[in-house]
Amino acid sequence: MTKREDSVDKKVAWWVEKACEKELPVLSGTMGEIERALANEEYSAFTLARVILQDPSLTTKVLRVSNSVFYNPSARPISMVSRAVIILGFHAVRSICTSISIMEALLTGVSRDRLLDEIARALHAAVVARYLARHRHDPGPEEVFVSALLMRIGTMVFWSLGGPEVDALDRALKTNPDGAEHLEIKLLGFPLRYLSDALCVAWSLPSVRDGSEGKSQTRKGIYELASNVALEAPKGWASMGMRRVARDVGWMLACDEEKAVEVLKTLALEAADYALALGSKDVSMRIPSTSIPTGVIIADEDPSAMGFENKDTELHVLHEITSKLLDELDVNSILQMVLEGIHRGVGMDRTALAIVDPRSGRVRCKMVLGKHRGKFMEGFGFPVRNTRAHALTELVEKGGSQLFDPASKELESAFLHPVYDLFQGAPFLAQAVAVNGKTLGLYIADRHASGRGIDRETWDNFRLLVRQADLALTLAASGRTI
Repeated sequence: MTKREDSVDKKVAWWVEKACEKELPVLSGTMGEIERALANEEYSAFTLARVILQDPSLTTKVLRVSNSVFYNPSARPISMVSRAVIILGFHAVRSICTSISIMEALLTGVSRDRLLDEIARALHAAVVARYLARHRHDPGPEEVFVSALLMRIGTMVFWSLGGPEVDALDRALKTNPDGAEHLEIKLLGFPLRYLSDALCVAWSLPSVRDGSEGKSQTRKGIYELASNVALEAPKGWASMGMRRVARDVGWMLACDEEKAVEVLKTLALEAADYALALGSKDVSMRIPSTSIPTGVIIADEDPSAMGFENKDTELHVLHEITSKLLDELDVNSILQMVLEGIHRGVGMDRTALAIVDPRSGRVRCKMVLGKHRGKFMEGFGFPVRNTRAHALTELVEKGGSQLFDPASKELESAFLHPVYDLFQGAPFLAQAVAVNGKTLGLYIADRHASGRGIDRETWDNFRLLVRQADLALTLAASGRTI
């Protein structure tokens, strides 16, 4: 490595560190967790849903975008994150999360025009790239969408940070708007595309250079073309640059220039609608469109995502579970949806599903949503065989549902196992999931984090939803397992 290369690397690393330290933990955290989990062969739809459900704001926005025209043209309501993953697909929800994370992280506080323009350009390019990938029968159009969206992540992050270097480049570009990369090298010591590459590595994000050589080469033309469309469109649909790009698009779509322009106008409207669904009218207005975006911004205040009861969500859960039973029986999906239904519909701070291992005779925690999830997942477990009976072992053996209060002096002897320390004296609900009288697991839920009480109505709603799990297991084929 030459001294010049070493100097460039240090400058890029300084900006990566600045991005990590200043205002982008949400972007690096949520997106990084999703991308790292994608590399795990055991990654499941529930894992993605669980990552989303840990963040009430992200939960609300994912459901809002999932119900937008862009992702849900049939307008079939989706009220569950886990259901969104099933209906839209794993990678589509990943695309939604990436888009939301960018908007949420970069648009916090005062946003300069260049940042809004960059985000608009990124969303526009991503929508075009996904369309072209589908037309070319690419096996992963949503992968193409995410990579195109992140293609200029370094530039977006740079304009969001502020500071003397940012202001200096902003002033220089006003006098020479066509010499961006030359000015970046002159003022920063490197082109901002280097920062994009470095952030993708630092935050474990997908890049346009990811994948096998053959696949990357095939997609290279799509990325370049989509980027050029987003760059030229603001200059006008009849501009020389746009006509040149339209000819290239027409070649890829096997149509004439006029038809290609019509396709690109439609995609621009879709991109503007998508930006509106994501919650940014400012970004939407920067995507050139011949029509007014049709998307409707829904308020972020969703009680079902904030730990409070929501009757509508509970009814939607019951309806969707029933529909799922009639459409196709997937035990894991049903159990997951019931878990989310309890957590959001009944309004619990922490909700878990524990499974009885028939070989070891031990209850182990399989799924958890909510506060202190990691500690609960690690600590919740106890033997059922050859052990002194306590409140939860009796529930496993006898079935049914109980509202437990470990702080009760009258029931003190029922809570002898260390597992009850996880509730820190707060009351909790537990109900057995059973088939033909045999308990296969337990649903557990509490409100310890918020300090809210658990009344009879809450308990009744909890029991109603858990019965759906019983129904699913009863109808499942005898060979099905959880």
